[in-house]
Amino acid sequence: MVIDPNLIYVVLIGALWLIAAAIYMPGTGVIEGLAVLACVGAGLAMLELPTDWRIVVVVVMGGILFLVMPFIDPRLTQLALIGLALQALGSLALFRGISVSLPLILLTTGASLFYHRFALMPVLARQKDHPAMREDHSIIGARGYVQRAINPVGTVYVWGESWTARGDQPLESGTPIVVVDREGLTLFVERDKQKRPAALEEGQ
Repeated sequence: MVIDPNLIYVVLIGALWLIAAAIYMPGTGVIEGLAVLACVGAGLAMLELPTDWRIVVVVVMGGILFLVMPFIDPRLTQLALIGLALQALGSLALFRGISVSLPLILLTTGASLFYHRFALMPVLARQKDHPAMREDHSIIGARGYVQRAINPVGTVYVWGESWTARGDQPLESGTPIVVVDREGLTLFVERDKQKRPAALEEGQ
């Protein structure tokens, strides 16, 4: 089977984007799972190509540096841009004897800038508005609603993010909830007795 190096390159860059998204937006575990699948898929495909693994490390470290550094410290913008340059330059020599399309490299570099500026940075700005969200126990007591029915596992929306959630009793979609505990990326919730489902309120 002939493997297109351009396609593998896109999958690799997509994996870096998913890793960054998982860092900026912890929650349901879906993004994390997709990032793992993309990394594994790209890695297996590159085993079938004359891959220069040293360059792969440069591309990956450069991409992560660019996408994640502002999350660590927004003042390190110049260092982040160096990471993007490493990603772009490394892409030119990713495979021995095979070149990734130059227009594709330019396109993905521009797309990385766009993704960083208009997707990741707004998330970071929202987190600055609610700095306590990044502390392990601060979310306890927060209120939200059920996105996907909990029985006993589902998804809730709390403080602008979707989270995997567990409950001691089944909760239908739209049910107001309050967070009572947290374990890693999973919230433990119960029905918010101070609120009624939006559907009931609208029916009045």
